[in-house]
Amino acid sequence: MRVLGIDPGTKSWDFYGLDFSKEKEKIILDASIPSAELIQKPEKVISLLNSVGSIDLMVAPSGFGLPLKRVEDLTEKDLFLTLLKFDSKYKDKLLGLGDVLRLIKSAGFSAMIVPGVKHLPTVPRYRKVNKVDMGTADKLCTAVVGIRDQMQRDKKLPQETNFIMIEVGYGFTAVLAVENGQIIDGIGGSNIMGFRACGSLDGELAYLIKNIEKKNIYRGGVAYIAGYADMGLKEIALLAEKDDQTKMALDAYISSVKKSVYAIASSFSSKDKITEILLAGRGAEIQYLRENIVSSLKDIASARLMSSYSQIAKRAAQGAAFIANGLLGGNLKAITANLQLKEASGSILDDIFIPFEKDRLMSDLN
Repeated sequence: MRVLGIDPGTKSWDFYGLDFSKEKEKIILDASIPSAELIQKPEKVISLLNSVGSIDLMVAPSGFGLPLKRVEDLTEKDLFLTLLKFDSKYKDKLLGLGDVLRLIKSAGFSAMIVPGVKHLPTVPRYRKVNKVDMGTADKLCTAVVGIRDQMQRDKKLPQETNFIMIEVGYGFTAVLAVENGQIIDGIGGSNIMGFRACGSLDGELAYLIKNIEKKNIYRGGVAYIAGYADMGLKEIALLAEKDDQTKMALDAYISSVKKSVYAIASSFSSKDKITEILLAGRGAEIQYLRENIVSSLKDIASARLMSSYSQIAKRAAQGAAFIANGLLGGNLKAITANLQLKEASGSILDDIFIPFEKDRLMSDLN
């Protein structure tokens, strides 16, 4: 069995392939390509995938996700729901990730779109009300790595794993709650301050901004507060040790993450279920950032860096490959079955009670 997972990150796209045909899984692809390169030449994805040879199943970049669906069956409406991104008009060509999905579809790969957190039946409906971003599909994939990590470290079954996951990405940060090996709640990257993303907007500020666009979501975070919008995570961490403005930016970030973790802790059936906090993402690899996050959360649970099964590809790509294995009935099927991925349903736009032009939006996409 040969499987592959893709993580479409803000800074890079990561690719992780495994061959399970032997007793021990073998890595057949472990690569990362800067996102800026793929925006200019999305066909590079196809060249890389073709270099691997035959693939039994790929978990394709899924954005906000869909209930399990083959890429060959995707419609333009599906693509919009995975991206929630327009050009200047509803009917205009969808950007970025959509281009890659179209190429994967045209190339005829065996590929699946997987759900985001909101699609999961393990998340109670009342937690989904007026929420869109509860965690994109790649965050779900990262959680799969956390589940496997606890299983192997503590000799547990999938349904015995319990933790809070924090993924500290280049642009966004997300927090998920995993109880009994199932995702029960999530706070997506557009709701927590990130190193690029502003996080949830104050309602009055949203009013003052007036015409909020997609680009607003990607701005206003740590780098912007520090005054260095293009600075990398390592540079920001170093500067924070001697620059007051950058230190204040990081303090604001840590506060946002801490509040999110405390909030999601309330979703567990009992406090005892939170056995630990697992950190993932590009930022979690930076010692200064990790130590500050760990220290701020010590009253909730001990925190540590989530295990990684790769030298290059981020955990989201690893988890995507693990899901592909499980969907094909491989040795990781217990994880995916317990997550109830096949039971995922609905739309990312369900249970929204704040008025917006949903009917016109959907009719324009049909």
